[in-house]
Formats: sequence, structure tokens, C-alpha cells
Amino acid sequence: MARYYLDIHDGEQSVHDDEGSEFDSLDAAVQGAVISAGEIGRSLLAKGDTSDIVIEVRDEHNQRVFTVTASMKIERHDPPPQGPHPWSA
Repeated sequence: MARYYLDIHDGEQSVHDDEGSEFDSLDAAVQGAVISAGEIGRSLLAKGDTSDIVIEVRDEHNQRVFTVTASMKIERHDPPPQGPHPWSA
């Protein structure tokens, strides 16, 4: 098992991971970071915050090995105005 450190940036806040988490492989660490980004994003979205979530992952040698970015965008589409139907009397 290898230890990876997931530093989280979500808009104005950053959290530096000093403890790390153990994963069986780099792919498992990627999956863990993706799941974390999704959970954080859902939590922020419930508060109306659509900031990007960026998780930078470092290895045991303090080297960045990958970054996961989750973006959420909400676009509201107003329905067209409803007037009288063209063939109504």
C-alpha cells in the first residue's frame, strides 16, 4: 500500500492533507479523489455554491502525481412566454 495526500481547493478554501490515506494503487487513489470531489461538490451545491473542486494528490515523496477537477455549472432556461394559441378564438 502507498500513502497519498489529497489537498482540497474549493473556491475560497484550501485544505492541506497532512495525514494522507493509504491506497492499493495509483488508480485506487484516483478513484478515491474522484469520489471525494463528487461528495464535496454535492455538499457545496446544496448550499448554492458552484465553485470548482480541485484535488491535488501528492505521493509519499511529496511529489504531485495527479489533479482531479470537478466543475458544476447551472444554467436556467426560462420557458418561452405563453400567449394565446394561434388557432384559439
